[in-house]
Amino acid sequence: MPSENAGPYGWTGRILRVDLSSGKTSIQPTLDYADFIGGRGIGQKILFDEVGPETDAFDPANKVIFGAGPLVGTLAPASARMSVETKNTLTHGLCSSNFGGHLAPELKYAGFDAVVIEGAAAQPSILVISDGQARIERMPELWGLTTWQAEEIVQAKLGGSGWRMASIGPAGENRVRGGCIIGDRGRAAGRGGSGAVLGSKRLKIIAIRGTQPARVADPQGFLSAVRSYLRKFDASPRIAKLREGGTHLTSGAGGYDGKRSQAVRNYQDEFWLFEKTAKIREPVFRKRFEVRRLACFNCPMYCSHFHRVKDGPYAGVACEGLQTNTVRAFGSNLEIDEPSAILAAQALCSQLGIDVDMATATIAWAFESYERGVLSPSDTGGLELRWGNHTVLPTLLNQIARREGFGALLADGVYHAAMTLGRGSERWAMHVKGADLNEQGMRWNKAWALGIVTSSRGGGHLDGASPAGFWHLTPQEGLEMFGVATAGDPLIYAENAPVVVWFEWYKAVVDSLGLCSSTGYVQAPDLLGPDDYACLFSLATGRETSGQQLLSIGRRIQNLAKAFNTLHAGFGRADDYPPRRLVEEPTKSGPYQGEALDPVRWGQMLDAYYAAQGWSVSNGLQTKELLADLDLLQVAEKLQRFGKLA
Repeated sequence: MPSENAGPYGWTGRILRVDLSSGKTSIQPTLDYADFIGGRGIGQKILFDEVGPETDAFDPANKVIFGAGPLVGTLAPASARMSVETKNTLTHGLCSSNFGGHLAPELKYAGFDAVVIEGAAAQPSILVISDGQARIERMPELWGLTTWQAEEIVQAKLGGSGWRMASIGPAGENRVRGGCIIGDRGRAAGRGGSGAVLGSKRLKIIAIRGTQPARVADPQGFLSAVRSYLRKFDASPRIAKLREGGTHLTSGAGGYDGKRSQAVRNYQDEFWLFEKTAKIREPVFRKRFEVRRLACFNCPMYCSHFHRVKDGPYAGVACEGLQTNTVRAFGSNLEIDEPSAILAAQALCSQLGIDVDMATATIAWAFESYERGVLSPSDTGGLELRWGNHTVLPTLLNQIARREGFGALLADGVYHAAMTLGRGSERWAMHVKGADLNEQGMRWNKAWALGIVTSSRGGGHLDGASPAGFWHLTPQEGLEMFGVATAGDPLIYAENAPVVVWFEWYKAVVDSLGLCSSTGYVQAPDLLGPDDYACLFSLATGRETSGQQLLSIGRRIQNLAKAFNTLHAGFGRADDYPPRRLVEEPTKSGPYQGEALDPVRWGQMLDAYYAAQGWSVSNGLQTKELLADLDLLQVAEKLQRFGKLA
């Protein structure tokens, strides 16, 4: 075991490399990549450098990189996020996922900042990591089991509790393109198919246990800063609401607060009737199902719930992991207002290892196809795909995860399902860049929509979608925070594009440090900003860094992601437009009735977005000059070899 004084501060100084084909492991210094901070940044740097555009997501040469940033495992609030980087099974570009729980800190305590996995095992296997050591063990008996079943067997094999695990379920094993990685039984590295990539490598579980310390350069200064930020959390109304009911309450999931829009019936509308939303409000779940509240490692917000269904057709279901996106995805988007059914679907997705957003977006497309008569019972194997019919969900989810029956059509996501079925169903296949689009209201909040559409992983709000429009900032507050007076107005197009760019750089920093985004501006404007994160980073690593310098690193990471997508998926300006439905079909009801995305003003917003990024306005490509200024000249040269520079 390394001595207590080994390695740099913040980082452990070691990256574990695992070749499943040969069964060999090796160690690489983390500081080779420290200019990209850690977590997401280091993972995307390795992925860009080492995976060529000719490599398919399911090719053994593809890599899956798990990364824990330099603040993970320290006393920094909510320092528990694990980044997962690989090639996206849906878009063929970047898959960048992120999940909390306890796995990332355990990786740091085991002596590693990241794990780079390549190759493919001959038989289903597990990877065991403990205090600077790693080994691959064949366990073919786990194949076909759910994540929960497999983890129980591995826990017993390794000697009981104390091990933290990430696993894949049948969805990943069967290369379902929405197969995800499940950590701590209820935390998902969703969107992009990382679980399917591990399935192609026949890696069922990663089990980690460690006892080594997390070291910071200035312990007293770090502790003082942490205490000051905890006081800031205690004073925040937003944090108080998170502590009361989690993201389910803070977002008004289902639209019951009348202030947030969400997908309704596959985006046919973005407002759900109050008599329906009243049935899935957070207080309903709290009263009927909540057993206790839970938190990720060292989190002062404890926004997670443990629920148990006591009666009815879903009696016995018990799970953690219900968040606002699940309530909207199974609720308003499928017209399901039975809360116990939503809980049962969430638990099943965790067991099967399937991304909630991918599954529900594809099912919503199937429901609408059935409603329009494009699908019939003879197509669905007798399943009645009617809005609100939650009784079909267990069968559908199992069929998708195992590529059986009607589920086989849905297993590759909504884009591929619509292309396969045809019959005009492409018109209501809701996706961005081939990635399923689900549950996020988009028509009224223009900067929020821009961040979702331009997301480097396709269709997600957690890259750069601006939450400022929900805050109703004054012009002065907008200028002070982002240099944009209109930042708080959700109906503004081009003027707010720089705010989306700012959030993309900012979020890249948060993910690379290894902190939960709910600690900062992604959640509320009275929480942590770049200067606060720079303070923690400086005190932890001993590298004096300003908030502006961190944002500059975030810009470099964002440009790496952009370059990866350009090379691997060929994305350009034409791919940065929303689905036609959001343009051609205005919101039908509610406070945002009549709102749609104007294509001309969207084009102007794209112009402003590209200009703020420093990319070509005409085609959205990067320039050699920009990349050279960002010290990414090798990236520019690679793009130039493939003819992909502006």
